[in-house]
Parts: sequence; C-alpha cells; structure tokens
Amino acid sequence: MGNLKNNIDHYMKLKGIKMYSHLLVNIAHELGIKGQDAYKFANKEKSNFSKMLKDERPLKYEFIIPLEKIFGVSLARLLDEDSYKLPTEKDNVPFNKGFRYYAYLDNPKLYKEEFDLLLAKDGKSILTQTDEFGKTFLDYVVEYSSFNGVRYLQEEYGIKLKWHYNNFEFRKDSGITWINFDNCIAFARLVASMNDAELFNYIYDPYNMFLTQGHYVTNDTIFCQSEFLEIMLDNDTLFSSIFEIRPYEYVLAGSRVKRKKQVDSITYYSINPIINNCLRYSLEHLEKYKHRAIDILKFGIKHNTEIINKVGADTYCICNELGGVIDFGRTDWFSCDVDNIAVYVDMEVNDEVNDDEIKALIKQLPKFKKRY
Repeated sequence: MGNLKNNIDHYMKLKGIKMYSHLLVNIAHELGIKGQDAYKFANKEKSNFSKMLKDERPLKYEFIIPLEKIFGVSLARLLDEDSYKLPTEKDNVPFNKGFRYYAYLDNPKLYKEEFDLLLAKDGKSILTQTDEFGKTFLDYVVEYSSFNGVRYLQEEYGIKLKWHYNNFEFRKDSGITWINFDNCIAFARLVASMNDAELFNYIYDPYNMFLTQGHYVTNDTIFCQSEFLEIMLDNDTLFSSIFEIRPYEYVLAGSRVKRKKQVDSITYYSINPIINNCLRYSLEHLEKYKHRAIDILKFGIKHNTEIINKVGADTYCICNELGGVIDFGRTDWFSCDVDNIAVYVDMEVNDEVNDDEIKALIKQLPKFKKRY
C-alpha cells in the first residue's frame, strides 16, 4: 500500500487541500461531524492518519467513503493509481459501500454482519457483480490477499472448483451460483499460501471429476496445468496431503448411477487422485522436482504393495489414467466404482527418464495390468 501517501498528496494538490489537518476536517464533515467538533476530530485522528500514510497501520474503514467523495476517485485508485483504467464516465464512481472494501479490510465480523446484506441487494448476488473497473469480489480477494475472505467464502458458500479450468461453485441455502474466474491460478496461490491443505483440497476439489469421469478431461483442466501442479509440488503442506487417505463424499450425479446404487452418495477413502499427475510432472522436470518424484515413488512402492497383499497380484487392474484400480473381472462399472488409487508410471522409462536412481525406484514399483 506504499502508493497511498503519494496518491493522497496528489489528489490533495488537485483539490487545493494544503494540509492533512484540513483533509481530516473535510473527512469529519463527510461523516456528519460539524463545527468545532470537526476540528477536535482532526486533532484526535492526526497521529493515526500519519501512521496510515506511513503504512504503519491500515486505512481506517470509516475514512474510505469520505475520501472517495472528497477526491472523486475510488479506493482502488487511491491504493494503486497505475493499476486501473479510469471509468468510462468521469463521474462514474460509486460512493456506497462496495465489495472491494470488505476484501481490503478482510474483517471476519464485517463479512458476517454487513457483507451478507449486500448479497441480498436487488435480489442479485454480489459475487457475480463487477465494479467500475470490471473486477469482482474474488478479484479483490486475490489482490488484497484476503485470507479471511477465503475462509468466509468456504464456510458460508462452500466455494469449490469441481470441474474444468475456472468454474467455481457457490452454494448457500438452496441456491447454487456458478462463476467463471479467470484468475483462478492466482487464487490457488493465495489459498496455498494459507498452508491449510484441507481448505485447499476442499476448494480445488480433485476428487469429483475423477469419480465422475475417471480422468481430468483435457490438459486445459486446472488439475493438469503446470502452474497448478507446481503449486502442489512447491508447498510442503499441500504435497504431504496427496499421500493422506481421507474420506470424500461423492454425490451421485446421473439417474442411471443412482438407480443402480440405490443411494444418493458414496463415501470413499483414498489418497489424492492428483498424485499421478504430480508424479508425471516431477518425472518430466527432474532438474527441479527429482526429490518429489523420489518421495512419490517410495510411497508408491509401499502403497501398491499393500494393495496387492490385500487382494492378490492379479485381482486388480488400473482402469483409468489417474490410477484408479478395480476388480479385473468386472465387465460393467461406473467411474465411481474404483476401489483404490495406485501409483503408476505411464512413461517409457528407458527412453524418457535419464536418471539411474529414478529408474531403479520405478523398477521396484509394483505394477498392475491396464484396462482403459
């Protein structure tokens, strides 16, 4: 926020406001404080305002709208003059409390006590609305690194990316909202930086598509993209989570599946289905991720051995590209019928892997027949 002082100085000069104390009096007037009380307010707030300009404390919530009115520009331009295009119309600056303020302040209490009121305004969800810069609340959550905003969206709206590249699902009460968010990789970096694997894997759900289709559709799917896989591989907390056996409730989508199963959902217990994508990417980039490939292969040797010891070497086969395993004798199954996930390598090791240590580990990895 280092631009705040420079920008306030700039707009003070344009407006002919010579001193910060004069600006504080103007802020007081916008807050409805009149007469000598406005000067008392300015004197009282002088020290706090100075700290705000020095980035020693955040801009006070109640100052935002008065500053917008006084200068005729939005908070976004006050914080970073060069990052935003001017509104189409010079006077097109909203002065009501907008969603960017809540992302900037990132106050859990304000999210619960005030933000919900905006969601109901005009019967439209504020999550789908844009401001004069074409930005959504999600854009500002990323821009201001609003950790509490992320948790709020997860706890109140169950934000989840279940399908392709950038399509997020929000659920509240009986309603569902779908939002295409092009900045989803930056959002993934923000969520990853919170070092909460459960939260990250809830929002970026790698299980749903695996159990629905048995694969991640195309390389455009976020779970196949290099930037996303590097987020997983670079973060120790997220990387450790791919080995965890955790429960996942899969809601059956198709009527045929429901009729066959006679249930609405199935709870699975498995490792993270993104594990083989992480292994594949690590093997393709050994210069950076050899240590990750070693960790996955060593885990896979133990994990696959446990599967074989439990059911027999010829009982299971790999039935999809993500390593799902199923009884070899089955002739009819749905994607959600997988019994487990095995670690496997689908590369031509001798031709594509030029590392003796890695080759030795791949050779030790218990193999399953493929059937897809």
